[in-house]
This record gives sequence, structure tokens and C-alpha cells, in this order.
Amino acid sequence: MIVCSACGHENPEDARFCNGCGQSLAAAPEPSEERKVVSIVFVDLVGSTARAERLDPEDVRAQLAAYHARVRTELERHGGTVEKFIGDAVVAVFGAPVVHEDDAERAVRASIAIRDTVAGPDVSLRIAVNTGEALVTLDARPSEGEGMVAGDVVNTAARLQSAAPVDGILVGEGTYRATSHVIEYRELDPILAPWVDACAAIGAGRHEEAADVLEAHGAHALGALVRLVAAERAGRETPGLREAVAFYERVGATAYLARAEQLLQATA
Repeated sequence: MIVCSACGHENPEDARFCNGCGQSLAAAPEPSEERKVVSIVFVDLVGSTARAERLDPEDVRAQLAAYHARVRTELERHGGTVEKFIGDAVVAVFGAPVVHEDDAERAVRASIAIRDTVAGPDVSLRIAVNTGEALVTLDARPSEGEGMVAGDVVNTAARLQSAAPVDGILVGEGTYRATSHVIEYRELDPILAPWVDACAAIGAGRHEEAADVLEAHGAHALGALVRLVAAERAGRETPGLREAVAFYERVGATAYLARAEQLLQATA
């Protein structure tokens, strides 16, 4: 008997289509995959949650749709492919399925165009570009929600984005090496450097190391919060977490709490 993967109906061995729902019973072909060097662009809105709380849901949806459309236009104009929308974030790929010899440069120039045309008085962004090897599903259909790329290059782009300055662009080492001869960069502000290191440590599951990095750079309160939140997520006793949260809320320093959550969700 052949069991239909769509409805579970049992069919005779010689059946080509399901007698229950009409679905083809032919085995789906294995997706074609290939390792490629790609550049990932990760764009995210800043402060969108607070803004959404003040607006009607329909207005939020309309604004988000307009933002997505403007970002997509710039990405595609420079030769990129939008892989997915994750809430307020847009993830795009340069180097797959279409390959150009200057994909890393295209990714950075698209990011600059997005910053210059989309960001404004009412819209703030964080953007990251990262270049590296990824496993690319060649026959994926991003327009239908199918993932096209997988690998650490994507996760690192997400972590870089969370550490990027507001209305700024942060690029990974691979992107810098591939484009520094045609694009002028400035060094990352030393104040922001620990965020990148902390995000990298958290992305690798090394929360204690991340807290050590933050505390070594003077962010003692945030380091302590990262330890507490990570411990809670690991199912350990965190007797000081509620008190810490209550204290920061009481003194109005909720940015610490938001930043700790952002760090811990950087690879979600």
C-alpha cells in the first residue's frame, strides 16, 4: 500500500494519484543543493514595537508593507533576492540564485541605498552585510516562503545587525575583505565592539562568555542580566531575575532589559 503524504489515505501499489484527495503519489525529487559564497543583507527596523503600540493594527500593516516594498526595491535593483520577511526584518541574498562577480559590493551598495532612501525622521534602521559560504537550495522558491540559504553566514549577519549602530551599516570581515578596495569604511566604534563579540558568543551558546565580554567593557548591569535571562531559559533557578527586572523597570532603565533580550534572540 502507498500512503498519501497529503491526506494519509492508503492506496494500491500501482496507484499514481491518491484515491482520497487526488494528490500525485510520485516521490518528490530531492532538492538540488550547492555550496556557494553569498552575501547576506539583514535589515531591521528600530523601535517598531513601541511605535506599533501607538497605532491601529491596520495602520501598522500598511506602514510595514510600504517599508518592505521600498527595501525590496533597492535590494532587487542592485541584483539581490529577498529570501524572507521576519516581522520587521528583511533578509536578502546576493550571489544566489543569480551570481555576479561583485555580489559583495552590490550587497553593500544596496544597504547604503536603503539607509539613504528608507531611513528618515520617522524610520530608523540597523543593517548588516556578511559574506561567506552557505548551502544554497537551487530550486527554492523564496516568493512562496521556501528558505534558500543556510549556514553560519546567515546567523552571523543577524548577530551583526543587532550590534549595528542605528541608521548605520555593519559588515562582516568577509564582506570587508571583498569590498574594501572600492568602498571606504571606518572602524567600528570601540563602544559598539563588545556588542559584536557578545552576540557572537551568544550565537555559539556561550552565554557566560558573552556576559564576561560585556562586563569587561563596563556593561556590568547588562552582563548580569544576560547571565540571569540565559539561566532562566536553561531551566535553572534564577532567584535574582525578578528583582533585577523590577528594579530596572522601577528606575526606567528598561533599555537594559530590551538589550539583553535582543542579544539572546540575535540568532532566533
